[in-house]
Amino acid sequence: MVRPARRGGLRWTASVVIALAAAGLSGCSNESVTPANSHVVVYAAMGATTPNPGTTVAAVNSATGALGTPITVGTLPSALALLPDAKHLLVTVKAQDELVEVDTASGDVTRRVGVGLEPDAVAVTPDGGTALVANFGDDTVTEVRLPDLVAGPIIHVGRQPVAIALTPDGHEALVVNYQDGTLTPVALPASTVGAPVPVGSGPVALSVPSASEALVADFQTNSLTPVSLPSLTPQASIPLGADPTGIGIAPGSSVAWVSAGFGLTPVSLVGGLVGKAIALGVPAQCVAVTTHGQAWVCSGNGALVDVDLGSDKVTRTVELDGIPAAVAIADVVGS
Repeated sequence: MVRPARRGGLRWTASVVIALAAAGLSGCSNESVTPANSHVVVYAAMGATTPNPGTTVAAVNSATGALGTPITVGTLPSALALLPDAKHLLVTVKAQDELVEVDTASGDVTRRVGVGLEPDAVAVTPDGGTALVANFGDDTVTEVRLPDLVAGPIIHVGRQPVAIALTPDGHEALVVNYQDGTLTPVALPASTVGAPVPVGSGPVALSVPSASEALVADFQTNSLTPVSLPSLTPQASIPLGADPTGIGIAPGSSVAWVSAGFGLTPVSLVGGLVGKAIALGVPAQCVAVTTHGQAWVCSGNGALVDVDLGSDKVTRTVELDGIPAAVAIADVVGS
């Protein structure tokens, strides 16, 4: 892990998103629905460090582990977000200060738009009408209107925003600021910025599993901080014993899976009990979890690791051409 830095130095990032398929699922569910003529695709942004930046997004067939044709998006792709219908993938391209849209059926780049300096995270409102891009380099969030991908208002948040997520109703965006160690709430659609909430010394990842709670992973203190919603009240931190980098939670699940150190650690959303980590043998840098008990973990060694959460075993390792910085999972209709 390398501490976040301005352009020109190494920069680690971990981003994760799960889309509940082209069937248009929303809310909590214990099972995803796979439409006819569809398959589950794992996307990985290949751009973790600036000395050797990637330019592509890898696409992996979840069932077979087969790599598809890389999608060229630009220098240093850093974060991913899928639209609710999974027909389009949004990619922040950090070295070009852009947000890029990809057609998931064809793998073609369809649009791109300029945003703030060094975009490092992106989230989409539940209605699919707005993308919010956290810009690490200028301490802002850019609103982007969808589906036409038009950049709108600039929102000033804390220093070095590295993660962003929406509450389930889409009425509030939560932004994690690495340098400040805070969580900034932004009321939508008015874009009203609330008072920052302290959440640690070096927060790097965020998940909002329900309307009543957010979870923030702090790399510097090796802990997970629950934040009660809507009051935005931080609760007692949960020690993890290893450097957390990402949080994966399947819709409807009561367990958060945290990529930390060289493993994947389960944390109960009820009571905050920490379970035994699944040993991966490689640095775990981000994670996405499916509704079928499968996790895909970004490896610092340049691979995606497929983990069966039922047996706590690694089922396959997919070697990539570079180090993945973000991972996303979706049911994709078409070829």
